[in-house]
Amino acid sequence: MTLQDPKASLANLIYIGYTGDPASVFHVTRKRRLDRKKQRTQRNVFQCFVFGPKNAGKTTLLNSFIGRTFSDKYTPTTSYRFATNVVDLHNGTKKILVMREIPEQEVKNLLSNKESLAACDIAVFIYDSFNEESWKRTKELLEQVAYHGENTGYEVPCLIISAKDDLDAYPLSIQDSTRVTLEMGIESPIPISMKLRDHNDVFYRIVSAAQQPHLSIPETEAGKSRKQYRRFINQSLVFISAAHVY
Repeated sequence: MTLQDPKASLANLIYIGYTGDPASVFHVTRKRRLDRKKQRTQRNVFQCFVFGPKNAGKTTLLNSFIGRTFSDKYTPTTSYRFATNVVDLHNGTKKILVMREIPEQEVKNLLSNKESLAACDIAVFIYDSFNEESWKRTKELLEQVAYHGENTGYEVPCLIISAKDDLDAYPLSIQDSTRVTLEMGIESPIPISMKLRDHNDVFYRIVSAAQQPHLSIPETEAGKSRKQYRRFINQSLVFISAAHVY
């Protein structure tokens, strides 16, 4: 609650009788944009946005994170859902991961806000590996989020999860997803099966990626073109400056 609405948390503290200095209660970290520039983060709490088409496995992923049993029954998510738990890292430290499920129909509204990704440490895109249309839609969502980040300066690390690994993947599934991830410069999809309780260490991998905010950031074709153009302009300015000196 404090991560989502610190004002409400402070109000609740006052309501239950806390009389100390509020500054001693809250730990304010530096902006994520600066974390990317410094190529490291000091955060102990990470927020993960979970994107994906309907029936891809977003809710199942969140339920598994908090220890709920697997269910084959599909219930559409109509509003934002959260799941929070502690993730043990291999070096013995612990981090808190807050997973926020973004319903597919809410993505457009979310990205209409310029600062919608400002609170996001890492974005996860999950698709049904058995369904080719599910992958195509997930690819579209990834491109939309990446494009939004490039335009607003709120780029975020991204991971793709290939859910329902217990089922036979559609033909060319691995080739399609590997090609896209290579083109966008991010890790290949992580295969999981919540039904078989095969998490493939996915929550650890999410936190690990979030701790390296300058990596795993996807690039769209438009973003690559802008970067090449800026590089060309900078090289041209250096050449003109050198020519002027001589």
